[in-house]
Amino acid sequence: MHILDEKPGRTAMVNGKGYLLFSGYSYLGMQHVPEFIALVKEGIDKYGWIFPSSRISNTRLKLYEECEALLCSITGKAGTVIVSSGFTAGRMATEKCKDKLINIEPSHPAIQGNMQKIITQGKIFAVDSVDIFNAAITDFSFTGKSNQKKIIIVDDSHGIGVIGKNGEGIASALPQKEITEYIITYSLSKAFNITAGAISCSKPFANELRSMPAYTAGTAPSPALLYAFIKGAGLYAHQREKLKSNMHYFQSLISHIDSIIFHKQLPVFILPEMTDEKALFKKNIVISSFAYPYASGKKIKRVIINALHTKNDLELLAQVLTETFQQKT
Repeated sequence: MHILDEKPGRTAMVNGKGYLLFSGYSYLGMQHVPEFIALVKEGIDKYGWIFPSSRISNTRLKLYEECEALLCSITGKAGTVIVSSGFTAGRMATEKCKDKLINIEPSHPAIQGNMQKIITQGKIFAVDSVDIFNAAITDFSFTGKSNQKKIIIVDDSHGIGVIGKNGEGIASALPQKEITEYIITYSLSKAFNITAGAISCSKPFANELRSMPAYTAGTAPSPALLYAFIKGAGLYAHQREKLKSNMHYFQSLISHIDSIIFHKQLPVFILPEMTDEKALFKKNIVISSFAYPYASGKKIKRVIINALHTKNDLELLAQVLTETFQQKT
């Protein structure tokens, strides 16, 4: 456990000392982009940092509808509902379908119901788009295995903003069939650095979600952050290109280490179980190393690249990992 002294980025301060940081899910590093910080400040001046009102109050900010429209255009869905977090988004979507829900691995706890591995017909399925613990993107070919209508809830928290040509996440890669309806839930924090979540879906389903207490009685996300999200499209695109460049460069640097698992579209690199994170820490490197979803489970050790890392950072990490695994062989 490392207690950080200040906001992390490409580095982290631990007890007053700087370390290279390869952990956390701030994929695009927006908290360290001056232009984005300026947009947040503009948003505070215009809207305040919080709008403490029910979502169904007779006084509302049109900003929320503007943001939902933007997310519709990003995901290609007709309706979007913004809520306080990605976890809330997942729970709301699955609550509407809980009696018929069947989970497919991998499934984040936010969308979990009855975990089953056998695909049955005429049901509602829930699955993550990205398996961050195995560096994999889910294969959705199972959607075409029958001609019965399917509803598939997809948690795209680790995909949206990162994968896809324009950061649209899994949406553009989902097999399109008239008999398949996709409900996409996601956190806006992982790539976009916004403390909010959303469900992108059909308009009728969005209207149903807006009748749920989690929406009607919940405090809306910070309007200042949503303002920055709306205005920061160009900044996100720039950071996404930097992230992709870093991913591809690091992949080339560690391609000779067979024991590191990665996917070319993801900034997550799975290290062997025997990796000694304490030895890496002594070399001023912090990696991701914890058990999930249960603290008593086996630790999953990973390197997570973000858009802020420099080539020197990545070269140093690759050199240390090469030396580490050469010693083990």
